[in-house]
Amino acid sequence: MKVKYISETADDLTKGKKYKVIGGSENRYMIKDDNGNEVIRFKTRFELVPSKKLKVGDVLLANDLTDWCKSGENRYSDKWNVSKGGFADDRTIEAIEVKDGHKAFLVSGTSDVWIRAKGFRKFAENNK
Repeated sequence: MKVKYISETADDLTKGKKYKVIGGSENRYMIKDDNGNEVIRFKTRFELVPSKKLKVGDVLLANDLTDWCKSGENRYSDKWNVSKGGFADDRTIEAIEVKDGHKAFLVSGTSDVWIRAKGFRKFAENNK
């Protein structure tokens, strides 16, 4: 996931520059600054760079989500795990964040269930 720095240019970050998120917490991102150092900064200083493939508002098919979550540790709820259940209905992406070092999306109609983003789109295209 990438974010764009929107605050004024500082010694280690440049306004308008995109940075790759390498970790973080609920209200902070861990990125590599302009000097190559790993730093933690408040999320409010950045805007999310939209994904070229998955974005908030996308509708995802229930069978793709179910199969993806059962194919490996692609479901996050406190930790990454393999899902035993499934999705009965299609879902909408409500948010995209980093969870335990991996880009993930929150799907509608769940109680804080996040799905691993990396590889999902390709998996769904081949899951016919």
